[in-house]
Amino acid sequence: MHPVQKHLFDTNFRDLSGTKLEGTIALSDELINLGILDFLQQLQKTDTDAPEPQSSAPATSSSMPKPEDLLKMLTIEEVKYRTEAGKTLLDIKAGIV
Repeated sequence: MHPVQKHLFDTNFRDLSGTKLEGTIALSDELINLGILDFLQQLQKTDTDAPEPQSSAPATSSSMPKPEDLLKMLTIEEVKYRTEAGKTLLDIKAGIV
């Protein structure tokens, strides 16, 4: 693991607090289909099928942060969805809490 990445994980990204992000993310058809599949599977689950809640403790150096925990650190200011020449694009403006 790169030393900068390890430091960010170990410090739970606190060095980036207040950072503003702006960019465009290209999404493949496969990723969109996987997202739709996951969403539909979640709709079909009953409460007994739901996984047990996991702790939201900061990541340790031996583990990667969970995507849900990373998303909780973001404040989304703007999201625009668009398609262009067969591509699906997300324009995002966000900040890190």
